[in-house]
Amino acid sequence: MKRTNKSLWHDIVDSLGDAVIALDLDLSPLAANAAAATILGVSQVNRRLIENLGRQNGWFQRMLQVCLETGQDLADPEATLYIGPRAVLVRAEVAPLQSANGGSAGIIVLLHDLSHQKSAEHALEKGEPILRLSPAGLAHEVKNPLTGIKGAAELLAAMFPGEPRAREYCDLILSGVNRIAALVEQVLAVSGPQRLRREPVNIHRTLHQALRMAGLEINRRETSGIVVEQEFDPSLPEVIGDEAALERVFLNLIRNAVEAMEERGTVRLRTRMETEFRLSAEGKRIRFLRVDVADSGPGMTEGEMRQLFTPFFTTKASGSGLGLVLSQRIVFLHGGKLWAERGGISPAEAESEGRAAGMTFKVTLPVNM
Repeated sequence: MKRTNKSLWHDIVDSLGDAVIALDLDLSPLAANAAAATILGVSQVNRRLIENLGRQNGWFQRMLQVCLETGQDLADPEATLYIGPRAVLVRAEVAPLQSANGGSAGIIVLLHDLSHQKSAEHALEKGEPILRLSPAGLAHEVKNPLTGIKGAAELLAAMFPGEPRAREYCDLILSGVNRIAALVEQVLAVSGPQRLRREPVNIHRTLHQALRMAGLEINRRETSGIVVEQEFDPSLPEVIGDEAALERVFLNLIRNAVEAMEERGTVRLRTRMETEFRLSAEGKRIRFLRVDVADSGPGMTEGEMRQLFTPFFTTKASGSGLGLVLSQRIVFLHGGKLWAERGGISPAEAESEGRAAGMTFKVTLPVNM
């Protein structure tokens, strides 16, 4: 008798030597394989065990919380996991568990026992505890003294109203403080929890709003040296998500395209259905639409492409390097992907010289079907 897909996957997961644990949004176990019980030294993985692991292992609790809040995959290549009186050296990984509609259903925890490579007792005797400060924690530590610096600079400016040099120096301090404060806010936006609304969204209405916010118009009409073209598929279904958050994503991509062209060139927006689909854990097909934002700018080098979605990397003189990181995170939390490819709208002179020009940023989002 042929086995069902469900029983086959059950056998596969149970055959793994690594512990695999599925947790729901409340961190209650949904399922666990045989290796999980063996590594953790219990007969059954239950909610009380997970709570105890979180209390004994601050790093483990933080990984679970950050994964829930951000939807990011996290890993610790070597960590000491305390289980009651025992200590086990493990490689730990956590990843979001997606539901049938592409939303978050919980967390998958993977634990690989490293005791055969290095004993936990040796690791504890040899090394000092590693201090880890989260980006949000660092941002808060930086933000607090900025208020005092800003206030002192304003007081100094008031004390010497007739001194142009003093005013110049105070303005320089205030400008630096405001720049750091804005950077801190972006760090907090990237690293902090993102609460997204889930409602039907018309992607074309979202794109039109992003264009208006960028001060651009569509249908080949020129605005301040920028020509905007659209190739929209009017039959696209709606996506389920947060319209305001998606507007920020596309506004950021459009503004990046305009700045890359130095405010003269062409931006092309294209929408269509993707031919590929993804199967959810329940076996349901998840379909996607795609939005391309292409430009006729100079493009990027291979080295720049490799660092494109790295925090604080930017090719702009006044950029923070966090806009694309935040945009990619928002798209991920919607169950989609954001990536970039070299080559956009090649000007005639670039084509005649055989050079690639421009960039295309591509966004996929699950549709409501």
